[in-house]
Order: sequence, then structure tokens, then C-alpha cells
Amino acid sequence: MSGRTPEFYVAPTEAPPSRRPPVTSIGPLGWVRANLFSSPANSVATVITLALVIWFIVSFLSWSIRSAQWGVVYNNLRLIGSGLYDRREIWRVELSTGILVLLTGLSLGIWARVARAAFVAVLVTLGIILLVPILAARIPQPTIHTLIEPRKSPSDFVFVGYKGETVSFTLAPQIDLADLDKPMIGFIEMQSRAEWSTQARQARAGELDLAAYNLVVSLRLVDKTGRTVSTPDGPAEVRFGPDAPGGELEATLPADGWYVLKVTRDDEANGERDDNQGYAWLRIDGIELFSSQEGRTATREAEFGAPPQVERPLYAEEKAYRFEGTRTFGEFINLQIAPFFERIAMPLALGAALFANGWVIGVLGKRERVVRRWTLISWLVAAPVILIILRGFGGSRALPLVSTSVWGGLLLTMLLTIVGITASFPLGVALALGRRSDLPVIKWTCTLFIETIRGVPLITILFMAKLIVPFFWSGLSNIDLTIRMMIGLTLFSAAYLAENVRGGLQIIPHGQIEAARALGLNPFLTTTFIVLPQALRAVIPAIVGQFISLFKDTSLVAVVGLFELVGIVDTIVSGQPIYRPYQREAYFFIAIVYFVISYAMSDVSRRLETSGAGSLRQ
Repeated sequence: MSGRTPEFYVAPTEAPPSRRPPVTSIGPLGWVRANLFSSPANSVATVITLALVIWFIVSFLSWSIRSAQWGVVYNNLRLIGSGLYDRREIWRVELSTGILVLLTGLSLGIWARVARAAFVAVLVTLGIILLVPILAARIPQPTIHTLIEPRKSPSDFVFVGYKGETVSFTLAPQIDLADLDKPMIGFIEMQSRAEWSTQARQARAGELDLAAYNLVVSLRLVDKTGRTVSTPDGPAEVRFGPDAPGGELEATLPADGWYVLKVTRDDEANGERDDNQGYAWLRIDGIELFSSQEGRTATREAEFGAPPQVERPLYAEEKAYRFEGTRTFGEFINLQIAPFFERIAMPLALGAALFANGWVIGVLGKRERVVRRWTLISWLVAAPVILIILRGFGGSRALPLVSTSVWGGLLLTMLLTIVGITASFPLGVALALGRRSDLPVIKWTCTLFIETIRGVPLITILFMAKLIVPFFWSGLSNIDLTIRMMIGLTLFSAAYLAENVRGGLQIIPHGQIEAARALGLNPFLTTTFIVLPQALRAVIPAIVGQFISLFKDTSLVAVVGLFELVGIVDTIVSGQPIYRPYQREAYFFIAIVYFVISYAMSDVSRRLETSGAGSLRQ
């Protein structure tokens, strides 16, 4: 052996310094690298998908801000919300909505928690909705263009003005080819563009004798009584022509009310009117187009009186004009967002106040058994009470009868959904239990019903409810069509729901049923307290999915003559010529409505799975 002393490893007395993992492997950057750029193929797919998403978002925002006309929505909110429901009784719909909102806030205060962030978001949203119309009023209105044509006398422009507003009217004769190529931006009279295009083609083809142009037009601004409005420079009138080059009239309105711009022309040559003198645009600034909806017209006449009697009136109303060109963002806020927020601001504020009051009462009284009991009783009583309020009674003065044939819009959609869900759930559970029954008559009856209903499309069920069933039994022809559609939707949904529940019943171990029998529970108690709670909790996603499908399937009743949400929108865009070009905007809006309600139902399902129904509370 060697005489050297063996060497032994001595462990260090201090731990090595800690080292943080690379930033590319943790946090958001690490997630992006692991999930989106984990391989060359994933990286290419991510880049292509991201480019398509950005392209879609940019294109959609550009269309919705610069071109889309959302007036088809905010001008028809009453129709979209309640259909053809009697305008004089619309307070019933508002009262019913208030009852549901109050009960919802009360229930959430008792049995659930609303995050503070949700309240902050609601307050911020309400603040924006209330402030935007006020701020938008400071944004100038776009120019209004109306055409003065050679072969007919011009119309007098009738508008509503407010004290202190400055309005201006400019005559712009178009006799230069360079002017013909200039884009027109703003509101243009519905019938003007075709005439303007005709002159443009004639001018470019040399068919219009521009040298023979001889247009003389006089403008005079008068109030409702016919008195000429005065300005610091004298009466608000101007004459434009070869001998009078001033073509602009500007005035500050002295009071609120109706005004008329009197437009006259005197362009005769050699004692006869010259048909080749061309056209002229009358540009109007500082005027706001008013709505032509029935309710707004009644309110306007109550405030300002009936419009003045004019021989050839051209009213400053929305249906007489369309917007040409691309809007700026300010014009988008002024013309599209502000009117919509103005219509929903007050109902939304009242709804938020009712919800908040209900929630506070629920939070303060959730430990009291009497509060919880009366809340449940209120929900049970609310459904029949709301139906009575909406329908009323024949011969009653306080609640006159409003036939269900005029119910429509979102009101009818929600009623069909709520009735369908409420009625189909117990029926579906009963069918599922009946199909598993040991009694052959019950088992095969339930099986035949389920397989028959599931074997035909929903539209067939609806047509049967409308046409075929009354043919076999004439007594059913007297039942209201809306009630028949509710029955058809309920039966269809119950058949599908029965199969979902049957799937949940099959996963219950047989040992639990044997244990319940050993404890002395009869079949009814075993099913009620042992089997059904577990089976229903297991199929909550499938049940809610069926309810969401039922909500969306209510749109099919439009084909049998009911004006629910899709049906009333189709009536609006097809029955009113002014809204016919704006089908895209109308259907996109109701798509948002369907998505929001469907997502809310899905979110409730997720919360129910994780926070209750037999699961361990966190």
C-alpha cells in the first residue's frame, strides 16, 4: 500500500445560489412558446390564424364604424323588444321585466355572491351610456344635401331647430366636370343620387350644354308662422345667380320650433324655362335629422306642435335621406352610438337600481329563513302573475285583453323559452324514469313517444301543432297559436331531455340502490333522494345544452306566422323600404342577443357544477 493518506469528499457548508428559470419557460411568454410556437408547423399555423383574426377584426370595425347604418336597430327597439304589443299597454312589459330583475337581484343576494368587479363594471358602463349622448351633442352634424333639379320646382326644407343654434345653407351649382368627380359625403336625399348621376353622365358625354347654364335661386328662412328670420345683417334670405354671386345663408335661430327654408327659382330664358341649365346642390349644415318613428313623431308634435303646412315640403327626417361616403369616428359616435344609448339609458338605469335594491335586501336578509322562503314563493308566483299582466282580461279597463297574436320580438322569444324549459324539465325526467320502468305499458309508451319525437325535425312538430292537430280534432283550432307553439316546443324538448336524464340514471351504481333498500327506503324515496340528485348533477352540461338549443330553436316559430325575435326583424327589414338595405346590421344585432343569452346560460351551468348541487363548496 502507498503511504499516502486517503482523501474523502467534504460536502459544502453553503447551498448553491438559487437560479430563476428562464423567462421563456414561465409566465405568459412560456405559455405562448409551449402552446403556440412549440414547433415550426405550430408557428406557421399561429401566424396564419393571427393574421386572419386581425384582418377580420379590422374589416369588421371599419365596416361598423364607417359604413354600417345601425339606425335599423335603435329606431326599432320597441318592435325588437315587444313586437306588435299594444303601445298603450307597453307598461305591462316594463312592469314584468322589473319584477324579474328585482327577483334576480334578490336571489343572487341570498344564494350567490356578485364580485365587486362586476358592480364596478356595471357602474362604468352606466356612466358611459349616460354621458355619451351628452358629449355627442357637441359633435357637429354631417352636411345634408338636397338636389335642385331643372325640370321641376324645388321643395321647401322643413326642420326642427333650437334656440341659439347656427344653421347655414349653401347653394353649390355643379357646372364643372371637376366638381362632378368630387365625392359627396354626408346625408343625401334618397332620390337625388340618380338625378345627379344622370347629369354627370350627360356632362361627361358632352350632352349637357354647360355654357347655357343660367340658374337663379332664392333662399329665405321663415319660422312656423311664416315670418322671415332676422340676422344681424338683416332678414335671413339670399339670392344666387349670375347677377347675385352670394350663395350662402347663415342664421342663428331665435327660438325652439319648426322652421322652413323657402327655396324658389327664376331661371327662365327668353320667356321659357331652360332645361339645360344643370343641377345644383343645396348644402345644409347645423340641422339634425329627426326620426320618423310613430312614437317619436307624437312626442315631437306634443313639444313643438304640428309641422307647418307647406305646398311642397321636404322634411328633415331620416327616411328621406341616406348617408353617402365614409363616416369619421366622431360622426359614428354622434349618429350611431349616441342615439342607441339615449334610447336605453333610462330603462337600463332603472333596471340597475331595481337589481341593486334586490341584491341589498337579499344580502341583508339571507340568514333569515322567512326571506328565503318568500323569495322562492315569489318565483313560483311570478310566472302566472306575469302572464296575467301581459295578457289581461276581456272587458277589463285596468288590464284590457292583449291577444297573444300581437306578442313578439324578444318578449315572445323569452316566453317561449321559459315556458318550454319549465314544462319540459319535469316531463323529460318523468319520461326518462318511465322508460326504465318495469311496467311494460309505461316503458313502451314512453319509449314510443321519445323515439317518435326524436325521429322528426322540430319544424314538423310546429307545423303539426298549427295545421295537422286541429284537422284531427276541431276543438284544438280554438287554442291560440302561441299556446300551440309552446306545447310543441315543450314536447320536442322533453323527448331530448329524457334521453339526457336516462344517460345520467345509467351511471348510478346499483349498489347504492341496494343500500337504500337495506335502509328501508321505498322506490319513490330511493329515486327522489338517492338516484335523481346524482344523475341530474352528472348531466348538467347536457341539460343546459338542450335548454340553450331550445332557446335558439324558438326562431323557427317565425315560419308559422309568429313574430318572435327573428320574425320581427325580418318584418322590419322587408316591410320598411328605408331599412331594406340594412339587413346585415339587423341580423348581426340579434346574433349578439342570442350569443349573450346563450353564454349567460352556459356560465350559470358552469357555476352550478362547481359551486353547488352536491359538490364540495370551496
